[in-house]
Amino acid sequence: MQVEAGFLVRAAAQNFGSRVALTAGPENLTFTELNEVSNRVGSALAGLGVARGDRVGVLAYNTPEVVETWFGCEKHNLVRVVLHSHFSMEDHVWSLNHVEASALIFDTRFSADVERHKDELKTVRHFVGIGAGCPDWATPFAQLESGGSAEDPYLDVDEDAPCFLQLTSGTTGHPKAWVKTYRSWQAVIDHNLHHFDTFGSGAPPVGPDDVNLHFHPIQWASGFQTLYPYYIRGARTVLLDDEVFDPAVLLDAIASEQVTGVFMPGPLLTPVLDEIEARGGFAHQLRRMVVFFGNPDQLDRTTRLLGPIWAHGFGSTEQGAITTRLLPHEVEERRERIKSVGRSGSPFLEVAVVDEQGARLGPRQVGEIVVRSAMSLGEYWALPERNAQSFFPGDWFRPYDVGFLDEDGFLYYSDRAGDRITTAQGTVYPHLVEEAILGHAAVFLCGVVGLGEPGGEQVVVGVQLKDGVAGSDQLAEEILRQTARLADHERPVRAVFVDELPTVLGGAKVQRSALRERLTAENGWSPGRSPGERSRPPATGSC
Repeated sequence: MQVEAGFLVRAAAQNFGSRVALTAGPENLTFTELNEVSNRVGSALAGLGVARGDRVGVLAYNTPEVVETWFGCEKHNLVRVVLHSHFSMEDHVWSLNHVEASALIFDTRFSADVERHKDELKTVRHFVGIGAGCPDWATPFAQLESGGSAEDPYLDVDEDAPCFLQLTSGTTGHPKAWVKTYRSWQAVIDHNLHHFDTFGSGAPPVGPDDVNLHFHPIQWASGFQTLYPYYIRGARTVLLDDEVFDPAVLLDAIASEQVTGVFMPGPLLTPVLDEIEARGGFAHQLRRMVVFFGNPDQLDRTTRLLGPIWAHGFGSTEQGAITTRLLPHEVEERRERIKSVGRSGSPFLEVAVVDEQGARLGPRQVGEIVVRSAMSLGEYWALPERNAQSFFPGDWFRPYDVGFLDEDGFLYYSDRAGDRITTAQGTVYPHLVEEAILGHAAVFLCGVVGLGEPGGEQVVVGVQLKDGVAGSDQLAEEILRQTARLADHERPVRAVFVDELPTVLGGAKVQRSALRERLTAENGWSPGRSPGERSRPPATGSC
């Protein structure tokens, strides 16, 4: 079936033309202006020689130019390649070469990195710089904004053609490029619209009076999940630069811009809540806060400090939306649900838990989480073996996560399948241990890994303390006692204080593989240590 590329952007301009669509600092663009400048950017790229279907890498912090490029590429059938601003340049080079990108649009804050690796990019012919100080070997983005045609292109594309490539989070190996087709992208938007329109807590459906804020990379989940549902309903989008995260700046923006919706990674929620408590409260107009990678303590604190305005989401890059979501009223109905990640976020997505052969398991049986919907239509770019492994019969997509469903269909997430720890006494899922440790008031972030040989691994936790908190033997013992309710083999044998944990996506996820290598190399870990030993940690910053 043929569809008009980028139809929703054009329709939003028709419906809400003179209303402000996008705010970034002092700059405001109306829906009409944003549609026209996006048309110019897309057609100017075509004028440079970027052909329909070509891949265009985008490496930038949250700026209006990113949204202009997003819309412009989509409307002109140029396949945007999402390059997360917090990944290494080596990963970006690998990804661009892997997808054979013909153009790279980059924030000039990355100019030095791009120039150092420019000759390694085998297929990139065009470089475009966003911001001041564009190098002479690149085209200034302003030339795209002024050089192309403002007219809508009205391009028809096959609905199964690639719309953009969303890279996975890169917690293991190089990021993998998942192909989002025009059809599957429409399914993501439909799913997220239903999710926001049925948010609970008295929140009305999304409308023109809403204000949606992006402080985390808009090209990751913040934009993937929330940009379009708000945009096509006439809501205003607000961008904060994401180069540095500052909870005080975020709260000030939420208040001054009268924000009603925001995406919030769990690891960044704690400092936000701490800032609210330090201020003695916070007046706001928030209606919908989507929390990912959160924990029960954070959700309870959010309710206490901000009200029941959250949804705890679970999902994967490949879906592009929440898979399941937990709402505050569901916890009020049954308290134990606070440990779950809820039920399907819309009627358009199925969730099941299966065994190693793909057969469904019964309630409370731990197995592999699988999902099925039009959002799953796609594949990893040029990775046939991975594609063959990614689906069970019946078109069930495998995110490689582990958990179980209860009798009411609530999903309880255990962990990534590849991160499970195998001790001599049984299997340990790091997420459940981390959740317990994050309940300690001194802990900013933690990562749990297994050290030693599979089948005899020992559980160790790396702990990043909050600013101003000093590590000590006594504090380490207190933190370890947070896991007292877990089975003995699940409890860490050691807590190691670190200045900063290795993370991806601006602190949204701990990179456990890197943490495991680091703890092994820097702490002289001995695989032969008794699993029952609770050893003393080194001083803060020794790792």
